[in-house]
Amino acid sequence: MHPDIDKYAHLESPVHRWDPRVKIFCMFVLILTIASLYKLPFIALSLSLSVVLLLLSHLPLSFVTKRLIPVSLFLLPFFVIIPLTMPGGGGVKVLMFSWNAQGLLIAARVYLKAISIVMLIVIMMGTASFADSLKAMERLKVPSMVVQMILFTYRYVFVFLMEIRRMNKAMAARNFVKKTNLHTVRTIGNFVGVLLVRSFEKAEHIYQAMLSRGYDGVLRTFFDYKIVTWDYIKAAMMVSFCILLLIGDKFMWFVL
Repeated sequence: MHPDIDKYAHLESPVHRWDPRVKIFCMFVLILTIASLYKLPFIALSLSLSVVLLLLSHLPLSFVTKRLIPVSLFLLPFFVIIPLTMPGGGGVKVLMFSWNAQGLLIAARVYLKAISIVMLIVIMMGTASFADSLKAMERLKVPSMVVQMILFTYRYVFVFLMEIRRMNKAMAARNFVKKTNLHTVRTIGNFVGVLLVRSFEKAEHIYQAMLSRGYDGVLRTFFDYKIVTWDYIKAAMMVSFCILLLIGDKFMWFVL
């Protein structure tokens, strides 16, 4: 298993060519804007902007859909739970249950907001290499220690997943079959213990290897960023759209 969140970072598109620092800043502003919206038409409008950015990014639809499906499955029960549990009038009786119309509206808001935000995060992280995105975050004054923890966690979680796979194959080769008995519990406990010990040893080896290559707490790269005029134009358009969304959501009282 290998990291694949940035597998399409090599593509050419207006979003790929956007300076990572400006792109992350603008995406973060847009995400905060979407999270603060209340009226459904403006939430739907923000979703349409996310779709437009997705089309401009040239990312394969399957790549994005694969990450949206788990979010959708997690949020779909909200359309049942919120209308059934929300107090107040305006309900519709179906099969002895009272469905609150306001609850359905709230569930729709939550669903559309979450889909928009997750889509933006996928676009943001999928249109630049993971290392470039983290370096851009560091330039945006995110603490270096936090950036490095994210980088190493993402990089080596796949190494440990491969270790789990290898250990599972070794157990299967010794005819181990999981059952609901004490032997299985004891074996799984030993499995987790060995994995933790090996993880600690691997972390020590990695750290020693980094020190031998001159690591002093700072991650250095061979590239640097350069903001061009189009980066500012894209940022101005994005921020302007966010301001218009907030104004419309705040002052258009006649919109649901």
